[in-house]
Amino acid sequence: MNSSASSPARIRWVGAAVLLVFALTVALFTWQEGSVLLLSLAAVTPAAVATMFAARWLDRKNRPGWASTVIALVWGAGGAVLLATWGGSWLAEAVVYIDAQGTLRERIPSSWVLTPLVEETAKAIGVLLVILAVGRSRFGGVLGGAMVGALVGVGFGWFEDAAAIATDIAANDLGYGIGTWIVRTLTSPTHAAFTIWTGAGIGLAMTVRRRWARPLVAISGFAIACIAHGTVNHANLVGDSPMASFITAVATAAGWVLLTVAIAVAARLWLTRRGSRIALDSPTVSQPRSDSII
Repeated sequence: MNSSASSPARIRWVGAAVLLVFALTVALFTWQEGSVLLLSLAAVTPAAVATMFAARWLDRKNRPGWASTVIALVWGAGGAVLLATWGGSWLAEAVVYIDAQGTLRERIPSSWVLTPLVEETAKAIGVLLVILAVGRSRFGGVLGGAMVGALVGVGFGWFEDAAAIATDIAANDLGYGIGTWIVRTLTSPTHAAFTIWTGAGIGLAMTVRRRWARPLVAISGFAIACIAHGTVNHANLVGDSPMASFITAVATAAGWVLLTVAIAVAARLWLTRRGSRIALDSPTVSQPRSDSII
């Protein structure tokens, strides 16, 4: 059986597994947070949907079908959330120790080192899952990878934002939760702006001819995502007051989103025009692309 014939079957199997994990994630978090989590998910959905369509715009020629899009989104909101929650908790406990003065300390900072590593790794698995489901030969290069990475980030951010709102409502009150919703809505694309770099690195690596360079290219994209994530998280720790730290963190996240959007739009326009020029200069009749994402 060839790759194109087996892709629909892979998509069905991977999609079913990812949906099952997502259902488990929703059930576990609803059990902990209550029905307010479901309401919070609904509240952050409009911002997530807008970011999703922006991500799908990135690669017009290799835009994934809705099955692949759902796999990316649902892994981000399900499997990546579970791995990040459990893995992050385990690592956070593993690096904690009590010094000679009886003070609790961390060998490695969890908020801006471990958390970005764990979360970006969990989301990177989602990018690889989409490649597995679609088929490596049909993957769309740097723009296709960036698009899938952004979609996984959208799913992760959607669920994380809802969980944060639900937690704040439970710990404080509805007014506090509404404030969190406003902030989370404004910074909704942040996780997409992290993982887009992981996806772009993986997508670009798959087009590199030298095999030894492929891991380096993929790891470089992942490293950018982790560094950006860590920088935004670290911004929460600076400032002379909680409000100053909050403003710094929001400004850092917004700045990274704007920078990433500018680079992504420029890359999309340049590569699209470059592809159009190549097609116009070609003396032969162009054939349908075999690497388009289903």
